[in-house]
Amino acid sequence: MIRFTTDQLQTFVTVIEYGTFEAAADILGVSASAISQRVKAMEQLAGKVLLKRTNPVVATEAGQSVLRVARQSEFLHTEMMRELGGAEGSQSVAVAVNADSLATWFLSAVGELATEDRIFCDVRREAEYHSSALLRSGEVMAALTSNPEPIPGCAVERLGVLRYRVVASRAYIDRHFPDYPAVTVEQLGLSPLVEFDRKDFGLASAQELLLDRFGLGRQELLTPPVIYLPSSPDYVRAVLSGIAWGIIPEVQCVRELENGELVELAAEPVDVPLYWQHWKISSPVLERLGERVYSAASREGVLR
Repeated sequence: MIRFTTDQLQTFVTVIEYGTFEAAADILGVSASAISQRVKAMEQLAGKVLLKRTNPVVATEAGQSVLRVARQSEFLHTEMMRELGGAEGSQSVAVAVNADSLATWFLSAVGELATEDRIFCDVRREAEYHSSALLRSGEVMAALTSNPEPIPGCAVERLGVLRYRVVASRAYIDRHFPDYPAVTVEQLGLSPLVEFDRKDFGLASAQELLLDRFGLGRQELLTPPVIYLPSSPDYVRAVLSGIAWGIIPEVQCVRELENGELVELAAEPVDVPLYWQHWKISSPVLERLGERVYSAASREGVLR
């Protein structure tokens, strides 16, 4: 059975976090040669290369498993010290959350954890389609993902569905679709849309819904002008102000749809499933984190 020492695991995490053997040596107060020897000893014990000696250093696939276990070991040690310290102890947890959940409901869970449980969230904003990578490396302990398949060492539970509406402002429609509800494929191809970032895949589904809505068949759209706004509130403002069309969480646009400020362009919503993935370890802190997340999702009425 492979058994790494505490020093080896701490060294491995430090090398990854700081990018070079030299930087890790400065942090740990040893020589770069000592860091290299510890890593080589780990690789000999594992029988596999664990680090790519690039700049910065990165973990191999096997190294990612070691990194995850090393970070879990650090987390459990901190949790033990918290429990030994009694009620005054605190704990930090790293969580990957997509921007729209953070803007609509997740902050409620963060607040409860901080005020009621003295558990403080280190939130990493990441698209729900990409957050699994942060779990795989051990950079976060839990994540909202769109993938129902658990990654190694993690458990996954269905949380719900975040519903989006494909919308544009009335002024935008008057400017770009003067014959609305008749819309041509050329008009769609020339009309600006807004995306959160280059990891945003929701608009691909939205474009297909628009082709169906306006009876344009499954033809290729011209490449439309794209505005990138990596901020959920600013994304919504861009659509409301008529800069572009986009997809907005239903909870953020219900009032504007009801009063006519926004017009729904697609006949159907875009539903994005959300799953709660977390380290598969016995941890009161992670259990409490999951409880608060489920409670907030239910209470805020955002997820279906």
